[in-house]
Amino acid sequence: MCCISTRLAEHLIDTCELRPEAIARTIEALKELRAQATAMGVEIFRAVATSAVRDSRNRRVFLKAAKEVLGFPVRLLSGAEEADTIFAGVTADPHWHGKDLFILDIGGGSAEWVQGHHGKLERRISLPLGAVRLRERFLHEYPVAHDTAALLIETVRGQISHPLSHYSLGARRLVGTGGTVTCLAAIEKELADFDPRKIDHTSLSIEQIRKLMHRFCGMTLEQLGKLPGLPPKRIDLIIPGTAVVLATMEFLGAKRLYVSVRGLRYGVLTAAMRESEPKAGSTARRHPAKNRA
Repeated sequence: MCCISTRLAEHLIDTCELRPEAIARTIEALKELRAQATAMGVEIFRAVATSAVRDSRNRRVFLKAAKEVLGFPVRLLSGAEEADTIFAGVTADPHWHGKDLFILDIGGGSAEWVQGHHGKLERRISLPLGAVRLRERFLHEYPVAHDTAALLIETVRGQISHPLSHYSLGARRLVGTGGTVTCLAAIEKELADFDPRKIDHTSLSIEQIRKLMHRFCGMTLEQLGKLPGLPPKRIDLIIPGTAVVLATMEFLGAKRLYVSVRGLRYGVLTAAMRESEPKAGSTARRHPAKNRA
């Protein structure tokens, strides 16, 4: 899957509006993806927008520009719909299908927590605790002090304690999706080149993640940028994202986090494939395309 980071949620917390520069970057990315899909002969398209767009006052400006570029409307997901789609993406994986899972997905603007039992969704919630938002609120200089990181973890834990008060890990496995989780796995394995096959279904203990956080806090942005497994676009997001992981694990009492490279995009893809399944007697094959704004 092609992944282009545009940081649409950048500075959203300050103005409650999408910045023109962020909109422009995202529109350019949509143009590129649309062109690639057309060149591949794609006939069915899907595009969804999540936290940054739904929380912005000028969302209509972005959605209109996106529709003009794509040639079809972008579907704006609610927080609940985003969580539902993430659950669908993870559980479409045969490895996790039908299992008891507790899923954590960390995006730029929001994070989602989904509790499932035997492959069925039980509870889900979306909160504005994405890595970009947390960085802008709490991290203003590097290296990040250990006390600052500890305060950030405690703050996130306080933010999730009431909303997740009726959730329970129990015998479920905690599965993480999104850039933070995959980067943590890649960094732990020192993968110079990202290979999803080498991290999918692997796991990290809470002790390993705490050690990684301790390591991150002693590094400048330049030093973080030299870590194998950490791409440039996530250098300043790895600490706030890791804080959400640790806060969640501590709150739930989880000792281990399992990695899934599937998430919202796979959920959108799964739904598109089901919708486009040929009816009886039809032999047409169509290929859906998707993008997360």
